[in-house]
Amino acid sequence: MPDNTEKSITGSENKTYLPDFCDGDAFLRLLLVVELFAIVFALVSYSGGSSLFVHIALISVVMLWVGLSTAAILCLATRQRWLSSHLRTTIFAIAVTLSMTLLASYLSLGFGDMLRFGPTARDVGFTLMRNLSIALILIGLTLRHFYLHYESELHLQVQSQARLQALQARIRPHFLFNSMNTIASLTHDQPDLAEHAIENLSDLFRASLAAEANISLQQELELTRSYIDLEALRLGDRLKVNWQLPATEPSLSLPALTLQPLVENAIYHGIEPLSEGGVIDIVIDASGANIEISISNPLITEQYPRDRKGNQMAIDNIRERLALAFGGGATMDLSETEARYTVKLTIPTTEGV
Repeated sequence: MPDNTEKSITGSENKTYLPDFCDGDAFLRLLLVVELFAIVFALVSYSGGSSLFVHIALISVVMLWVGLSTAAILCLATRQRWLSSHLRTTIFAIAVTLSMTLLASYLSLGFGDMLRFGPTARDVGFTLMRNLSIALILIGLTLRHFYLHYESELHLQVQSQARLQALQARIRPHFLFNSMNTIASLTHDQPDLAEHAIENLSDLFRASLAAEANISLQQELELTRSYIDLEALRLGDRLKVNWQLPATEPSLSLPALTLQPLVENAIYHGIEPLSEGGVIDIVIDASGANIEISISNPLITEQYPRDRKGNQMAIDNIRERLALAFGGGATMDLSETEARYTVKLTIPTTEGV
């Protein structure tokens, strides 16, 4: 059984504290912020003469050119992995911003009288120093904002990962307890099967304990199949599983031990109480934008004693772990018919994760 795992549920290839300026949303937000700064600066620097709207438009052109060209260069630097540390990122961002400001100031030399922003023949030195000082203050405040936001997101992610691992740890003892009971029931009468079950359990825990946060859907299905094999040794023909999987297995990562506890509940509440056993349906549908996973088991009718109270811990646990992993993008729905109880997971194909 493969035990390679992914290190985190969410994360970006961008290792700096800057947002990904290659992303369209981030670029549009930058466009809006720069334009707001341009309007404020135009209102402050306006001294009459030409039309106010022309003054705002011309200053907007200059500041948007500086802001968007800087963002484009930072996008390229991020893609080329030039920004390998926070210090290098800060120095590079400031240097690019001041360079673009200096270039824009020189280009506006011929329009200085009309803009009342760029350098003129009389005050080139003063205007350049003013523009560079304003650019340095703005980029300093902007980088400070980006860093504080990055630190906040990182802190929340660390808390979420720690909470996720704690929630996983609450499942494993329950899983181990049930599996050891199965092995104990086979030890005297069927020692060969008991030995095989121990090996199977060893493979299960080697994979599950190696998973730091999340594993692939394929690995999760292998864990679930191994658990079903263990339970089949105890329940025999009473346990039947109907797998309905897509022809091509979807690429998806999810918290380790997400499906196995749901199958465990299905066996405990839907198969064990029935003397004739029953069928568990495990269906994965990857035809839409989301991946839908449903686990269905027989619902105990009135003729059977219902002496087992439903255990909501596993359901609540998995719901919370999915919320941490996918940022609220995944859902869990519970439904009952006259004969079946179904748990349906809807998970986005892109994590939010």
